[in-house]
Amino acid sequence: MEKMMQAAVLIALAVVLDGHYLNLSIQKDNIWYKRHWQENQKSAFPSTEISWKTHVPSDIQISSEDTSQSMAYGDSMLAEKDQITRNLKSKNMSLPRDSAAYIHQAIFRRSSPRSSQLSKKGYTMDQATSFLKNKLKLSDMSVTFDLFWSGTCDETSAKPLCEYTPYRSSNGTCNNLENPDWGATFSPFRRLAPPSYGDGVSSMRLAQDESALPSARLVSSTAMHPKPNDQLHSLSVLFMTYGQFLDHDLTFAPVTGENGEAIPCCPEALGDTTAHPECAPIPIPADDPFYSQFNQTCMEFIRSASAPRCHFGPREQMNEKTAYIDGSQIYGTDDEMMNSLRTMEDGLLIAQLTKEGKELLPANTDLTNACNREDKADLGQFCFRAGDMRVNEQILLTLFHTVWARHHNNIAAELKHHNPNWNDEKLFQEARRIVGAQLQVVTYREYLPPIFGGSMWESYLSLNYHFYDPSISAGISAEFATAAFRFGHSQVASTVETLDLSGGKSSTELSSLFMNPFDLYIKGEIPKLLRGEINQNAPRVDTFFTQEVAGKLFRRGQPFGLDLVSLNLQRGRDHGIAPYTTVRSICGFSEISSFDSLKGIMDDEVIESLRSLYNNVHDIDLYIGGLAEKPLYDARVGPTFSCILADQFLRLKLGDRFWFQNYEAGFTDEQVYALSFTTLASILCETIPELQSIQEHPLIAPSYINYVWPCSGYYKPDLSVFKQ
Repeated sequence: MEKMMQAAVLIALAVVLDGHYLNLSIQKDNIWYKRHWQENQKSAFPSTEISWKTHVPSDIQISSEDTSQSMAYGDSMLAEKDQITRNLKSKNMSLPRDSAAYIHQAIFRRSSPRSSQLSKKGYTMDQATSFLKNKLKLSDMSVTFDLFWSGTCDETSAKPLCEYTPYRSSNGTCNNLENPDWGATFSPFRRLAPPSYGDGVSSMRLAQDESALPSARLVSSTAMHPKPNDQLHSLSVLFMTYGQFLDHDLTFAPVTGENGEAIPCCPEALGDTTAHPECAPIPIPADDPFYSQFNQTCMEFIRSASAPRCHFGPREQMNEKTAYIDGSQIYGTDDEMMNSLRTMEDGLLIAQLTKEGKELLPANTDLTNACNREDKADLGQFCFRAGDMRVNEQILLTLFHTVWARHHNNIAAELKHHNPNWNDEKLFQEARRIVGAQLQVVTYREYLPPIFGGSMWESYLSLNYHFYDPSISAGISAEFATAAFRFGHSQVASTVETLDLSGGKSSTELSSLFMNPFDLYIKGEIPKLLRGEINQNAPRVDTFFTQEVAGKLFRRGQPFGLDLVSLNLQRGRDHGIAPYTTVRSICGFSEISSFDSLKGIMDDEVIESLRSLYNNVHDIDLYIGGLAEKPLYDARVGPTFSCILADQFLRLKLGDRFWFQNYEAGFTDEQVYALSFTTLASILCETIPELQSIQEHPLIAPSYINYVWPCSGYYKPDLSVFKQ
């Protein structure tokens, strides 16, 4: 009864903030639609809103001959793609190893050999669906809503068999016993809004008049408007780092790529060679305010790998990560990766020890890795390994990975002290379980409240609501992964600051520290870097980005690199993300019918920029539209991103059988109580004792209400409650 009452309250809950009616319920998505398709046939009603909850399904008859012809066409197109890939390789057509585009593709190529074969199946089904659509003259709506039940294999036969275990699987399977593949690795992203592809199946999104959308780089360079930094309770740079670290626990959409090769897409790189069918390069205008000085007219871009599926329908993308907050960026997403990071003694993770006895992450000694440098290797210094291949993206992220790896080892050592008879496996799994729980506590108690507004989060979405609902999928939505949770990219600061105990400060351009974590080998650098980022203010969330990421991303000593904003916009179009106005409408907010309708929702100068870029208000990309919205009261993001984020973070808690407060997580009431007192400040003090002091809330810059206290004053959860 209590669970039913909680669910009813949550589903009905809504808050009026700053003139916006913010629905905090679980949103209807494509998974809901598939489970209720038969009901929709009887009860759905026509609507101008294109959403999963309003479409009336149609029963389309597909013959066995149609299926055979479609699949044969799909197989032929896959063979053609593979031949183009071989041709590119035979001609040594790749990207320069030191180029930003090469580094970007190297980071986001498939990290698992399995995904290569899975993506081939997905590509085949994309092409088969295109053939079927043309043969049967199906509408885009029919492809999206009516083909999911028609396919080539029994999807239920591939579901894993689940056995009882007190611990999470490494790949997320069997968390949900009724749907064991929900939230597991290689699952397709969920969709809050139906996909929007140019051809209704897989091609890049088009404008409402079916013309090409404005270049992603043109949008990036035109719509960037700086605002004064938010002086009220300013977030620290660590807030941005934490968001990146958390994102790498939840999402990873691998890009197309074969045999470890980087695929060139821009015309100047290809010459007269046929472009790869998964290429979608970004045009750079001739008068670009930054790139024109370097005579750059094109930015490399390769599409995300297609997700495998048994049914016809629009293209989907796969998530290589587990959806759950389980520390997979620390431990990996399969048993092989996890074991490669373990010492297999006393439950510990592998660590390099410095001359001072300080733990660093294990070294990645592969010199073909895009991060490693020969001059550093000669000194015995290499980039690092962790559960996520993006660990070396920027030095503050690498540092934060180091914190949590050290924390795991500290917990394992303390558990061994209390339970000397526990073997390595027991110590490792218990330490991993505790770390996952503490990540959940810090995320929901310290990271999320500033995003949504502290009062709203504490009142409605805090750790107080923790019942488990197996009907809720915790899977990551495409809108969350490609747009809403990338809001933190606008919080990236131009410089990385270091601060010593005497107050001495220095700063370095961020772009010089991409894929360059070697300063962590310098004695005393880790506490100075962390002290710098917890004292440095992060920029506010808006449409303005520092050129360090909007032009110099991964530049590696070159005068220019990639533009992260352009990549984000193009990725949204690649994934068929619905326009901003569609997603906003699905979230239940006021209808946008013209650019004038945006007044009051966005700043006037941003509206005028968007008007100059897009022919139709319904063309606006979700990423730029969501960023442009004025934030809700006491929050960092606007209503549309709040809707997407709230839906996802509710799911991550309510749809996780192993959520630390749930009975099946295996913690006793006493253990849950102890873990609930976890604070990020205590973890940072424990793992980097040279800090000596830190503010109570490290994700917020120090102030008169966020005092700096000695590390000795912070409570550390008592692990004696785990003594058996």
